[in-house]
Amino acid sequence: MKTNRFKKSGFKGEVIKYFHFFYLSFANHIVSRIPSYFLRRLIYKYIYGMKIGKDTNIQMGLRVYSPWNIVIGSNCSIGHDSLLDGRRGIRIGDNVDLAGHIKIMTLGHDLDDPEYPTIGASVVIQDNASLFLGVSVLPGRTIAEGTAVALDSVITKDTEPWAIYAGNPAKKIRNRKIDHLSYHRNYKRYFH
Repeated sequence: MKTNRFKKSGFKGEVIKYFHFFYLSFANHIVSRIPSYFLRRLIYKYIYGMKIGKDTNIQMGLRVYSPWNIVIGSNCSIGHDSLLDGRRGIRIGDNVDLAGHIKIMTLGHDLDDPEYPTIGASVVIQDNASLFLGVSVLPGRTIAEGTAVALDSVITKDTEPWAIYAGNPAKKIRNRKIDHLSYHRNYKRYFH
């Protein structure tokens, strides 16, 4: 993964940081508001370097950090007003449904170090997972294949395949009664 790609000191470093943050600000405040799935996808993919699979839809209001470190599979839906923190990398499989207001974090701070350094790790969301409205995923977690995570839950540990999780911190509720999906997650709403 590319990290600290704009780390320089002095005036030149400040100019580079300014344009780096302007570049991300444009994605987060302008591109994310374009009322066209097609245009948003093209810009995220070809200007911001996100790897996006076939028939994946990103709804309006997405906020991204380090989009060049984000890989999204095919037939996925990324819900409105979500946050994808790609600074340490995010890998999303196929047929994944992320409802609105999802927060996937890959970086935080060491609360026990007086220097308050950043720490983190990549997040993996495997095929056929469903994260319902308001779910948060902490750095370094893996959401296993077929996992369903209930509304407003916080994933602090890796999940088991084809299980349902809920709560803060999220706990396993039960196994799902299925072990595959025949349904494709690709759907569009106009002006979303």
